[in-house]
Amino acid sequence: MAVSNAIQDLFSSIYELLSSIFNAFYHVLQTFFNAIIGFFTGLVNLITDVFQGAIDVVGGVGKFVLSNFVIIGVIAAGGYAYVRYTSQGRQVATGKKTA
Repeated sequence: MAVSNAIQDLFSSIYELLSSIFNAFYHVLQTFFNAIIGFFTGLVNLITDVFQGAIDVVGGVGKFVLSNFVIIGVIAAGGYAYVRYTSQGRQVATGKKTA
């Protein structure tokens, strides 16, 4: 009985050895592929974050330019109104109080 137990233990040890080798190989491959997938996923996330930041910056610059355009438009409208008002022969009242 001791010989059969020894042979059974030998075969189970060989099976466990091969199983652990294949298991380790599988984990190494899985880790390698996960690293590659993680790299490309991170690269895609980087690109999308860069474009999203650029869009945010352009949006901020666009708001700035639009607000400056509105301010310049108001100033130009005031200048145009002044020129039209004074070209009709009227004087701009300065310091004149009405009773």
